[in-house]
Amino acid sequence: MNAQEIAALADKLVAGRKSKKPMDVAGLMADLSEADAYKVQFAVHDRLTAEGDPIAGWKVALTLPVQYEPLKLSGPVFAGIYKSGLRQSGAVYEAGYPIKPGIEPELVARISKDAPAGAKPYTAESILDHVSNLYCGMELVDNRYADVTKMGGPARIADNVLQAALLTGSEIKDWKRLDFPNLKGHSTLDGKELAKGTGSAVMGGMPISLAWLANTLNKHGKMLKAGDLVLTGSVHPPAFLPGKGVARTEFEGLGHTEVTIK
Repeated sequence: MNAQEIAALADKLVAGRKSKKPMDVAGLMADLSEADAYKVQFAVHDRLTAEGDPIAGWKVALTLPVQYEPLKLSGPVFAGIYKSGLRQSGAVYEAGYPIKPGIEPELVARISKDAPAGAKPYTAESILDHVSNLYCGMELVDNRYADVTKMGGPARIADNVLQAALLTGSEIKDWKRLDFPNLKGHSTLDGKELAKGTGSAVMGGMPISLAWLANTLNKHGKMLKAGDLVLTGSVHPPAFLPGKGVARTEFEGLGHTEVTIK
């Protein structure tokens, strides 16, 4: 895609997001490559940042081959978190938005210092020196499409991989001692379990996904910055809510995060 085509597609996605109505954009992105998809995503970021809604962090998604291979992607993906999407546990969303909400249990990392490209790539051990706090968290995703099954992997990258909000819940103490692969998380709606999984689903463990994100952002000329919040990856695929109510994600023995959908 040339710069003009990227700009035109970014404009359509911005308009679609602002409408808060189901978007029929799959056909516009049917032939999008992964490389161009990120260019479109960044162009959308730039437009919304210019309008006063800057990027306040990042998310890691599609962390397992069983998730990204059917979408014909080369590996896991990332997307931005807008400042307007930051929420605390207990947040309430009125009817109509998100359009078709889903929830994911994720560890949320607060970045303490910039992670620029260096002589060596970041590892699961070294990236932890860039984390100040770790929280039980929730990603609120939104199926905002007329037909999500027609949205291929690159199309999802371009539109920020269904991202709607980052909710921060219980802060975790002594988090460096956690057995990240064996953490147990689950999601519920009004107390009824929707899905569950373990930390191994997050590329083998949260520090691995966070290092991957730092290195991949560097390859795109970007970096994790001090103050960023990061959704490090879900222990299970999105649990789309069958109705309204109080949705909750929980990590066993660590804490939880809640959101009310009206």
